[in-house]
Amino acid sequence: MSLRTSLCLLALPLFTGCQYFPHTNYFNAPDNEPNPAWIRIVNYTQHAGIYQYENGVRSGGVIRSGPLPFINTQDMGMPKAGQNLTSDYYETRVRPDIKTEVSMMWEGPRTRSCYITIKFTPKAGRYYQFMLNEGSGDFCTSDAVLIERDKDGASWHLTPNPDVTYKYDGPTAKKRFNNSSFEDPNFHPNPEQYPGTAL
Repeated sequence: MSLRTSLCLLALPLFTGCQYFPHTNYFNAPDNEPNPAWIRIVNYTQHAGIYQYENGVRSGGVIRSGPLPFINTQDMGMPKAGQNLTSDYYETRVRPDIKTEVSMMWEGPRTRSCYITIKFTPKAGRYYQFMLNEGSGDFCTSDAVLIERDKDGASWHLTPNPDVTYKYDGPTAKKRFNNSSFEDPNFHPNPEQYPGTAL
C-alpha cells in the first residue's frame, strides 16, 4: 500500500467523525411575514429556544446567536407594559397560526437545572411574553402572558394567557441535578472535570 493511500485511510475517520460533533439549531425570525405575531422571552435567554411546527416539520432552535451560551438581549420595540426591562430579554417576530413551543431553562451551580416548555399557537398582531423565574427552593416557575392595550388605548398591561399548555410539569418545574453525584452536598468533584463548580 502506498504512503498516500495509507494517509488517506488514516484521515478518513477524521472526516467521517464530523457527523458526531454537537450541532446547534438556531431560531431565525421570518423575513417576509406580512403580519407576524411577537414573542418576548425574559430571563435566561442563553438557554431559551423557539420552535415552530408546520406539516409535521420542526423549525427553529435556540435564540442565542452563536455556540457559546451568552445572554442575547434583543429589543424589537414591543410594548413594555410598565416593566423595567433593561437586559436579558429577547424580542422577535414569529409566524402566526402555527403550533409553537417556547423552551426555557435555568441552570444553577453543581449541575442543577430546570426546564419549562410552553406550547401555544400565536395569532397575527398579538404580543406574547414568557418569563422564567429561578424561584426559591427546589422549583423554578414561569409566567405566560399577553401584552394588551388598555381600554383607553394610551398604555399597555399584562394579562395571563389562557391559551397555553405545558409539555412537562406545567408552569412549575422541579430543579434536578444533571449529575446525581452532586445531590450529595459533601461531594467534591475533580476540578479538571468540573472547572468553576462551586463546592
